[in-house]
Amino acid sequence: MLALQSKEANLPLRKRIEVKLHLYYCRCCSNFVKQDKIMDKTLEHFIENVETKPPFTAPQDFKEKLKSQLH
Repeated sequence: MLALQSKEANLPLRKRIEVKLHLYYCRCCSNFVKQDKIMDKTLEHFIENVETKPPFTAPQDFKEKLKSQLH
C-alpha cells in the first residue's frame, strides 16, 4: 500500500497527491492508516515502558495453581 510506503520513503509528488486523494474518498484505507498510526504509537509506548520497568513476575501461589491445572 502506498500510504504505508510513504511512511518509510518519500514518494514522488504525484504519488503523494494520489494517496491523499484516495484516502480522502476511501474510508477503508483511511481507517487502516489511522489504525496503523495508533499501532505505531502503542508499540512505541510499550517499548519505552518495557525498557524502564522490571520484567513481570507472577506470585508463587499463582505459579503453583497454574502448574496444578496443567497437570
